[in-house]
Amino acid sequence: NTSTTKLVVGAEYQGGKIFYLLVPGDPGYDINTPHGLIVATSDQSTGIQWHNGLNTLTNATGTALGTGLSNTNAIILSQGNMYTNYAAGIARAYKGGGYNDWYLPSKDELNTLYANREATFKGHTNGGFPATFFWSSTEHTDVNLHVVAWSQSFHNGVQSRSVKGSSSNVRAIRAF
Repeated sequence: NTSTTKLVVGAEYQGGKIFYLLVPGDPGYDINTPHGLIVATSDQSTGIQWHNGLNTLTNATGTALGTGLSNTNAIILSQGNMYTNYAAGIARAYKGGGYNDWYLPSKDELNTLYANREATFKGHTNGGFPATFFWSSTEHTDVNLHVVAWSQSFHNGVQSRSVKGSSSNVRAIRAF
């Protein structure tokens, strides 16, 4: 309910906390209706692989704000509906606040979350995030045709291309 909730970074809203409000130039920006991104208040996994065991090309290549949900859906279409054994599935299965539209953030959405973590979770060291890597939903094919996925360190902010079978944390987000 926007009439009783002040929409600012760090406000509790629709099952999580607002970590970004869209600005002019962002996809989906509307001068008359505020929109933004919400992060779950805790991790959905403290160590899970990106894929479900099948290292296939998913075409989840969106990097920008607003592409995480379509990436997540592409990953699930490729990897299957076993929601508990891989990053996108576990993010999509999350039902925080009774909402069922959570997803794994894109590379840029994850970077925005990292940049705003302390403003979002004031009073918590590192915004309450463990100093470890978190998965994005963005897949990458390198020059040697290795299919990897982007992850981000919440220790120092570095974004890395990681082997999909390695273990990283998951923190779901949703748009409003």
